[in-house]
Amino acid sequence: MRFITPLIAFVLLASVGAAPTDMQRRGDIVARGGHSGGNAGNGGGGGAGGSSYGSGDGGNGGRGGSGGATHSSGDGGNGGHGGNGGSTSGRGDGGNGGSGGTGGSTSGRGDGGNGGKGGTGGNTTSRGDGGNGGKGGNGGSSHGSGNGGNAGNGGSGGSSHGSGNGGNGGKGGNGGNTNGSGNGGKAGNGGNGGSTNGSGNGGAGGAGGNGGNSGSGHH
Repeated sequence: MRFITPLIAFVLLASVGAAPTDMQRRGDIVARGGHSGGNAGNGGGGGAGGSSYGSGDGGNGGRGGSGGATHSSGDGGNGGHGGNGGSTSGRGDGGNGGSGGTGGSTSGRGDGGNGGKGGTGGNTTSRGDGGNGGKGGNGGSSHGSGNGGNAGNGGSGGSSHGSGNGGNGGKGGNGGNTNGSGNGGKAGNGGNGGSTNGSGNGGAGGAGGNGGNSGSGHH
């Protein structure tokens, strides 16, 4: 009896400690590719956020981890320090990139994610705008009717392949080009303005830079 009682107590304690919470259980299901309507779990320090294949949001990435992706109408997860923002293939927004990370992309109507310090803004292939680039990073491109993203200092503005405008370049960077009817992006100081191949105007050059070329007779 002296040995049985402690043994029973040990088993009970172990079983209680091992029991997953409802949030953990749901996060595990989603992270394994389950088609749950719940949110994906958040990533811990250095861990990646869970993916969501339902209508929930992608999980947030921890420090050094990547944000989770979502393939529905939810938002892509935010990237942690040094991590990448999550992507979305639905109508939600792409995730934001952490410091040194890349903004998430979107293939739906949402906006591309913003790039973190030193990172690149996310791209969009639909009606949303390209994401803005962080310090030293480039603005994201838009392949739909949205605008190219604006760049941070030292970066180039994103291009627009639809009817939107090219993104503005940061200090020392070039303005983005547009291949549609929008205007070329304005350049930062020391940079060149973006060109347009459509009916829009070429972007203005920054101090010490050149203006962009215009299409269809505009200047």
